Amino acid sequence: MGASFPYLIEIVEESTTGLGNITRRRMFGCDTLFNRDQIFVLFWKDGRIGVRLPDPADYEELLALPGSEPWQVGEKTTMSHWVLVPEDFHDDVSALTPWIRRAHALASTAKTTKIAKPAAAKKTAKTTKTTKPARA
Repeated sequence: MGASFPYLIEIVEESTTGLGNITRRRMFGCDTLFNRDQIFVLFWKDGRIGVRLPDPADYEELLALPGSEPWQVGEKTTMSHWVLVPEDFHDDVSALTPWIRRAHALASTAKTTKIAKPAAAKKTAKTTKTTKPARA
């Protein structure tokens, strides 16, 4: 099981005081927070808080702050809409709270999209008509 960061969870929980529909789950090998069925916060394996900001303006605004960076899994995979907040925010609930609350609000307005199951392949059995040999 991946690393857990209780002090980060504690500051984020302080930032979410009064918000509803929050559950904590393990995902991506780390602790995460969901608003209903939408993930909005993660505590990444390297000890960073990440927030999901699907609104392009919010994403760019947070990413522009010194110390913010896009969340990357591995060396080449950048996760869409995710920003790791500046590490300074880990000790500053007043700086962190607005971003946690924005991520929560965006998660509450997100539409859950269910992935459709592929239609079962129709069986196209070939039927061959066999004829009985004629009686002599």
